[in-house]
Amino acid sequence: MARLFFLAVVCCLLLAGGCASRQGSDPGGGLSMSVPEEDTSPPLTASETAALNTTGQVDRNIPESAMADVTRQYKYFLRKGRPTMSASSKRAEQFLAYAKRVFRSRGMPEDLAYLAIVESGYRSEVRSPAGAAGAWQFMPYTGQKYGLNQDWWTDERLDPFKSTEAAADYLQKLYGDFGDWPTAIAAYNAGEGKIGRAKQGTGGRDFFEIKSRNHMLDDKAQLRDETKQYVPRYLAVTKIMRNLPQLGFDPIHPDNAPGVLRLTAKPGTDLAGVAHACRMGMDEFSAFNRHHKRPMTDTSRTTYIYVPASRERAAQAFLSSSQCAPYAGWAPSTVASSADSWDKISRRCGVPVASLRAANPGNPYLKAGETVLVPRSVNMSAQAVAALDAKPAKGQAKAGKSGNEAASREPQASSARVIAANDGPKHTLRSDETLTSVARKYGVSVQDLQQSNGISDPHKVHAGAVLRIPAQGGGQSSGQAVPAVGRPVAAGPDGRLGKDRDKDKSAKAAKASKTTYTVQANDTLWKIARTYNVSVDDLKRWNSVDEKNLRTGARLVVEQ
Repeated sequence: MARLFFLAVVCCLLLAGGCASRQGSDPGGGLSMSVPEEDTSPPLTASETAALNTTGQVDRNIPESAMADVTRQYKYFLRKGRPTMSASSKRAEQFLAYAKRVFRSRGMPEDLAYLAIVESGYRSEVRSPAGAAGAWQFMPYTGQKYGLNQDWWTDERLDPFKSTEAAADYLQKLYGDFGDWPTAIAAYNAGEGKIGRAKQGTGGRDFFEIKSRNHMLDDKAQLRDETKQYVPRYLAVTKIMRNLPQLGFDPIHPDNAPGVLRLTAKPGTDLAGVAHACRMGMDEFSAFNRHHKRPMTDTSRTTYIYVPASRERAAQAFLSSSQCAPYAGWAPSTVASSADSWDKISRRCGVPVASLRAANPGNPYLKAGETVLVPRSVNMSAQAVAALDAKPAKGQAKAGKSGNEAASREPQASSARVIAANDGPKHTLRSDETLTSVARKYGVSVQDLQQSNGISDPHKVHAGAVLRIPAQGGGQSSGQAVPAVGRPVAAGPDGRLGKDRDKDKSAKAAKASKTTYTVQANDTLWKIARTYNVSVDDLKRWNSVDEKNLRTGARLVVEQ
């Protein structure tokens, strides 16, 4: 269960000879895990006693025998633990209005919103040594069970708003299991299994009776000190939070806190682009969106992002623009060969090395088995790497220039020949397309595209580039390369200029033949396209097929 990590931390703290906050000695973290048994602090004042005696739905029927533990925790956070309590209450201010609204909407006590103060001090970035994460400290399995996605893209346990909704669902379930809030809160800490067994073993009706009979259980079944202190600590914090000004703390105003908006982002949304549009630094933007692990959103689904309410118009304008999701055609892929590199991937997919590295920060060198984000169309197999190694790109070995150096050069316009395409259609290059796939789509050669657009290196074309498509047919718009002086010469099947037409006849005939593939069980168009290094759009166009009518046993044209 999610909260067993406390035991290990308590042991470490005892060995260290002192107590500290849950996350360490930083007073800005969660609340102290261990309050001394001896209380040497001054007695409570009249106003402090009055605040201690206030009650709500959760602490309305606390037995008198339990109040000694609550009072000890209460006095600690009014005295020695005051800096931690003060920092936690101010940090909670921006989340409490939403959290209370979530609990009220489910008919639950709104004071449950204060439980995240005990858990983490409302720090959404906190991770425990045992793997719990976020303001509500969900362990991976429990978080997944209550709808908090955790994968290569996101860890929604770090989303303070969505994790609040998950905590409400979990606490509601625990209340249904045990019938009262203190026992449900104890189960949130120790696990429903632990509390259920302790309840059965002691015959106690609720947490307080279980705690008073804890000695009846064997060592393994007994409640740990952390759980025995957890409920009194929560009750003490709740009483303080309800009476901050009366107790000398700075007041907080959750309803007046700066608004935060939850917006829906398309697959592959550029998060740096959102931050820039909102005139926010990336660190500032990331503080609102810690649940996103990558510089873009998941390319396979819509997700949430958060921005200050004051930046809503700028954020919405960017999210509705055509530039917001440049990575929509990309997907995580496994590096199959240790011989692969960003330069080689760039040569296979036509995306600049700089763009690939920007999408994969912190990965200067590749190793087999790691996951990287690349266009879906790129072939990442070891065979594709070996084939590229066997046939280096033209000019790669010139004058000692390395592959990375060559990849960093900007493409230069060709001055030798020009394709007349001013009146032809235009195509905006997507991140999952290459010049080869565009050429196939429009029935022209790669060389025609290069000459029409002044591209000397087809592997250095950025997504978003607007390509002029050379016209087909006769004359100067026929798609043939036109030398500055002399007769037209056709581009050969390998994309090079200057080959004689007669010598190319056999090659063109071979190119005209179609390669087919028989669809296997569990195949998808994306999987087939990736295998043959073509685009999904090509497969759809050649075969009049989509994912809905793709059938096992069907024969698809995969190259033509």
